Amino acid sequence: FNMKKFFTILTVVALTTTISFAQAQFGATAGLNMSNVVGDGESLGMKMGMHIGASASIPFSDAMSLKTGALYSMKGASDSEDGVDLTWSLSYIEIPLNISFAVSDQMSLMAGPYVGILMGANQKIEVDGTTILEQDGTDGMAAMDIGINLGAGFAVTDAISINAGYQMGLTSLDEEGDGDAKNSNIHIGMTYSFGS
Repeated sequence: FNMKKFFTILTVVALTTTISFAQAQFGATAGLNMSNVVGDGESLGMKMGMHIGASASIPFSDAMSLKTGALYSMKGASDSEDGVDLTWSLSYIEIPLNISFAVSDQMSLMAGPYVGILMGANQKIEVDGTTILEQDGTDGMAAMDIGINLGAGFAVTDAISINAGYQMGLTSLDEEGDGDAKNSNIHIGMTYSFGS
């Protein structure tokens, strides 16, 4: 075992990682969520929400980078039938870990996992516009939501990009994991990168 060779490789890896993080671009992102809850072959109606937070892009090469950050994301579902409206609101702190591939100077495709930490939940039932039940609480709900991101980004300028994608939840929203209900979300947003 050649210790000199080992330390040379270790030094190169450390320098490469340091350079990558030194070239990291940080920014702010915000946008619209069109979320749903699906399971057992059925789905509720779409609920509009928002996401907002910080973003980071860490380059591995000219064509590939890690897109991550921390987002406050509003999800859930809604349903309406015969004058009865049900709204299920969920809020998460989400950390995406997307690998982005540049397909042109402006366009990129990305995919990767995300982890969401449940921050709050609200259920509201209205009959003919009058609220008959509203309750907050996360009892019986899974503390984490893990899923897959698929998306694309378009650079409008060096600092501004538009992104859109789909999130498919892989874990049950039920704390025991018995239920089949999972998050589903279509999102569109804008990111502003500082120091571009």
